[in-house]
This record gives sequence, C-alpha cells and structure tokens, in this order.
Amino acid sequence: FDYMRYAQDFGFNHADCITEQGWKDGALYICDELYVFEKDTTEIIELADKKNWNKKQIMWCDSAEPDRIKMWKKAGWIKAKGVVKEQNSVKAQIDFLKGIKIYIHPRCINVLKEIQIWKWIKDKATGLYTDEPVPVFDDAMATLRYGIEDTRKASKWLT
Repeated sequence: FDYMRYAQDFGFNHADCITEQGWKDGALYICDELYVFEKDTTEIIELADKKNWNKKQIMWCDSAEPDRIKMWKKAGWIKAKGVVKEQNSVKAQIDFLKGIKIYIHPRCINVLKEIQIWKWIKDKATGLYTDEPVPVFDDAMATLRYGIEDTRKASKWLT
C-alpha cells in the first residue's frame, strides 16, 4: 500500500468500530475491522492489541470524545487524533467516497453489511431523498468517512 491508517467510531450501545485502511493507486482498501458492542475503551484497546496492528499509524477518531482519544494515546496509539468536523463535511466525505474505488476484504463482514444497507433520509415534504444518510447502522461507514478526511482535503488542492 502507499500508506495505511486506522479509523474509529466510538460506541457502546451502538457499535464501536475500527477499520484498518490502506491506500493504493487512489483506491481505498478496507483490510480489517474490529466491531464490538458494550465494551469499554480499555477492553477495545486490548482487542485491538491482539490484532497486532501497527500503533505507529494514524488513527482518525470521532472528535466528540477527546477523553477516549487520550486513552488510546496512553495505550501507545500516539497518532490517534480527532477528525475536525466542519459544516457539510459529512456530505463532502460521502461525495469523495462515491468518487473512488473501495475494496473490502471479506473478513470485514460488518463493513460489508453496513455498506449494503446504507440508506438516505427521505424528505417528508417532497418525497425526495436527501444527501444525508440515515444515522442507523452507520458505525463502519463513519470510519470510512473519518479515514479519508485528510486525503479528501489534500485532493482539493490537487484539482
């Protein structure tokens, strides 16, 4: 791969999802996943450690929980950082993902499930679909969005 990274969407009642992502020739590869419910951060770190992932790689995280990011850093994931959420960034991230090839390893069953059931919000007044995804079963999809954010921002300068 040209480079690797991790992305995490924090959860407890809904899934906490981490994806291992690789980039090669402008395509995104989802190589592995960790998808768990009702685990605290310490337990999730232990599960991630068992995967022997490279802690020196960037891990993009949901910025809504800085204390959890701090726990990951203390556990050796020194490049764990929160994604900067800007106005319309979800739509921009989704539009970027629509424009690239995405390959998902068959072992990433939850990423595969989520991508197949992803739906868009329907405007009740017009009956038309909006550009906003239904915020249900979207934890793995959030990791795809977080993981491409710096690449998406860099690509704006290339066009």
